[in-house]
Amino acid sequence: MQKKKFLELPKQLWTEYSLELTTHQYHGKLLDQHQGFELGKAQRKITPRSELSQLSERPKGIDALTVYHWSNQGRVDLLKPVRAKRMSISPFAYFRGMPSLMLYDLAWEKSHSGLMQQICGDCHLLNFGGFASPERNLLFGINDFDETLVAPFEWDLKRLATSFIIAAREIELGDRVGLKAIEVMINAYRQHLQHFRTLSPLQTWYEKIDAAVLLQHTEDQKIRKKREKHLASAHRRTSASVLPKLTDYDAETGHRCFIDEPPLLRHPEEGEVFAKNSKEFFRRYRDSLKSDRQVLFDRYRCTDVALKVVGVGSVGTRAAIALFEDADREPLILQMKEANPSILTPLFPEKIKHEGERVISGQQLMQAANDIFLGFASYSKEHQQFYVRQLRDMKISVDLEDMDDVYLYEYADSCGLALAHAHAKAGNADVVLGYLGEGKQSVKVLQEYAFKYAERNAADYAQFLQEIENGKIEVAGDEVL
Repeated sequence: MQKKKFLELPKQLWTEYSLELTTHQYHGKLLDQHQGFELGKAQRKITPRSELSQLSERPKGIDALTVYHWSNQGRVDLLKPVRAKRMSISPFAYFRGMPSLMLYDLAWEKSHSGLMQQICGDCHLLNFGGFASPERNLLFGINDFDETLVAPFEWDLKRLATSFIIAAREIELGDRVGLKAIEVMINAYRQHLQHFRTLSPLQTWYEKIDAAVLLQHTEDQKIRKKREKHLASAHRRTSASVLPKLTDYDAETGHRCFIDEPPLLRHPEEGEVFAKNSKEFFRRYRDSLKSDRQVLFDRYRCTDVALKVVGVGSVGTRAAIALFEDADREPLILQMKEANPSILTPLFPEKIKHEGERVISGQQLMQAANDIFLGFASYSKEHQQFYVRQLRDMKISVDLEDMDDVYLYEYADSCGLALAHAHAKAGNADVVLGYLGEGKQSVKVLQEYAFKYAERNAADYAQFLQEIENGKIEVAGDEVL
């Protein structure tokens, strides 16, 4: 596999004033609550919060199309038009499909807090949702970690805030509602960081955001009914539920096999990933699991593998699903997603050994609970790196078109809570809260930034559409939507 070429980047992301929040130490000593808060407060003098509202200037000769073409490196040529089509639908679809662009812009900003910790990296509002705990409870939180990395904590806040502006425009609620949603989200984030400050590290680790509890706290009856509907549908979203749609029964073998529906679902051809050597791949994957999950995994055998197109930004990267059955033909469907380097990989202080491990390590650190089959492995001689999880497994997200302003505010509050827990678990709530403060300035700064970046996104999207119109970017038909 050809090595990915990287775009021009700043010399470094970390500075002498940067603080590593994951260790909870400063000069070799653990920080208590007061010390952490004061350290965060002192960081304001190094990077005033007002400076966080400023957008970066892109390097000369670099525009959004440059980053788009960079992000297409190594993707399957046949699927690039599918990705372009899905991104062309709206400014929000474009925003979702280009997390690398915003990460690139963030890296070039003149100021950041210097408070470094594990972040989601693609923290937009549709990357929050429901997912299953090992106990089969439906939890709420961040559910996509393809871009996770160690970076300034506020980068997650900036992307989430921007997504509310762009989403509010898309569903014709307007900027006023988008700005209000940002205020609700930031206030919830700060409020719940304050709550996590009162807990011990162990208590914070054990905290869960139960979707059923969120439902109980929903006062608006209209929204409550919508959330009840989502809650009910989540419990039906399992591997077994999609089996009739994705597979046919083969009377000769006694096994089910995936139904070819190219280009979105098809069996791999000679020379493609998973055309052969799947057994060796799953042996390596098994080694990444905890010992008790290895015992469970050994009760299944792989009966079929197919390539499957997923998402918006992931289209064109290599993704597949594998059907496993136990001795009584009970199914388990795993999803394998190629994990590519971040656009910021050259800035990392330590080299990442495996991109799939990077993804699942970030997920394990930031999520309240993880899929029991979450693991990683490389494929054969090509060394493509994948992470593995169960397909669906109660994973759901909201329907943006179903939202009004009240629902958007409720959802913004939930996202603020979930992000606060993820950051408190992965970082240091005392330091972050000390930096943000209790006033309105942080809200104002993030609203200003989000509005500016939404305007930039609109301009980048227009340029993208023009490139399509000029025939320089090929798009697939509506059947891929």
